[in-house]
Amino acid sequence: MGTSQTFLEQTHRRIVWSIALGTLIISVAAFVITLLASLFSQSVFTVVILTITLITGIGCAITLLVLARQQPLWQAIVSFGTMIIACEVAIAIWLPELRLATIPFLAVVILLAGLQGQRSFSIGATVLCVLVAIPLIVLNRSITDTRIAPYLLMFLETSSIVALFVAIWAFLDRTMAAQMQALQLADRRADEAESARQATEVARREIEQRALEQQRLLELIDVLELPVLTIEDKVLLAPLVGHLDSRRTEALRRRLLEMVASRRAHTVIIDVTGISFIDTAVAKALIDTATAIRLLGARTIVSGIGPSVAQTLVHLNVGLAEIATAPNPEAALRLAHAVAVNGV
Repeated sequence: MGTSQTFLEQTHRRIVWSIALGTLIISVAAFVITLLASLFSQSVFTVVILTITLITGIGCAITLLVLARQQPLWQAIVSFGTMIIACEVAIAIWLPELRLATIPFLAVVILLAGLQGQRSFSIGATVLCVLVAIPLIVLNRSITDTRIAPYLLMFLETSSIVALFVAIWAFLDRTMAAQMQALQLADRRADEAESARQATEVARREIEQRALEQQRLLELIDVLELPVLTIEDKVLLAPLVGHLDSRRTEALRRRLLEMVASRRAHTVIIDVTGISFIDTAVAKALIDTATAIRLLGARTIVSGIGPSVAQTLVHLNVGLAEIATAPNPEAALRLAHAVAVNGV
């Protein structure tokens, strides 16, 4: 059962509980008052009234017991409705003066049957109440001589009206309370949803902030991993260290081309002193990078080629004929100056 259905079920139970408890209190009070009155006036009607109030009290007690044991709601409604109909029949037989005064109590049965939420159940209760009410109205007649003492008749009529008003008030009070609780629950759910939305928004901003920080860290790592330095006016130096693979060579090419274009460099020195191994793919990538730099109007000088790297390039039959070489960055820088002065 969902949360809404559970809430509605508990609300209906509280309504039936309030009406049964209020009716029980009134019936107990009527029983005590009638019992005290019987001490001063012995009458068969006193016994009848005591019996009716006792039936009412027993029916209300059974209803409260069913609700307390968490039995199905329809059982509580049936027990309470049966009590009301039994009292109506008893009053019609033994106290005809109160027939019309007690008929409105059948409306309580219909109201409670509607709480079950099943149309067939409420229709059945309505038909039963109509079948009970019609004979009571038909059999009602003008009574000129009443067999009940006037003060007792007034008390019975008053208590009947009070009981009816209490039942209707309890029904409406619990219904309004349920509506207020439903509104409070809806407001609470809305507040929870808003809090969840705000928490989600804060989490989203934190995630975006972390993503930006991670992006900056990655960019910093790329810069530190493949630094490109401006050592003189329009002369760039790219010192390479560690293992050079296709990812690093592609990143190197992208950074060098961006730097050549932005700094208007005329010479790029690629120092491979820190590279211990170069394979065919890396050598080809370096040649392609030099070619791309030349297309931008700059020269490429490779410095720091060690004996092992040179032997590897010879065995791989990879030539660097189109690229100037130098033993170290200082020599590469002097070569760059000479090329700039001589124009070759």
